[in-house]
Amino acid sequence: MGYTQEQIRLKAAHSKAPKKEREPSVISEKQQAYVDAIMTGANVTTACAVSGYHPTTVGNEMRNERVQQILAEARKEVSDLTTIKRLDVLNMFMEAISMARTMADPANMINGADKICKMMGYYAPETKKIELTMDQGRLHDKIRQLSDQELMELASSTAKVVEGEVLS
Repeated sequence: MGYTQEQIRLKAAHSKAPKKEREPSVISEKQQAYVDAIMTGANVTTACAVSGYHPTTVGNEMRNERVQQILAEARKEVSDLTTIKRLDVLNMFMEAISMARTMADPANMINGADKICKMMGYYAPETKKIELTMDQGRLHDKIRQLSDQELMELASSTAKVVEGEVLS
């Protein structure tokens, strides 16, 4: 789907992205017309017709380093204008929460806060890493060797307590 020059201009006007100044163009008018046609969504044949190139010679122009550079810059500019960033989404949620607060709508305030928490990763499970020393490793092996009956005795606290010293 191609954008018209007017649509691109409107998106640029409403964008929160900082305006970038382009370098002065060092390409011919025909090359600029070709780039403009491609950026408005025209196919190669239409872009050739608009810019005055014959379809068989446009390949030479497309290999021109400056034309490729200008096309890449224009595509990046359009991409920057149409890309929603994480901060933009966060700002939208904050605005919605503010509107819900103004309208005294606690359910939507909570819903917005919930969405922000998910987005920020506050609901992600925590990972705990347990390191075993040699003594703890031996104890772990001993517990694994116990039968179900012995484990049940340990769990029900009817097992004998083994006296020992605690190492710190």
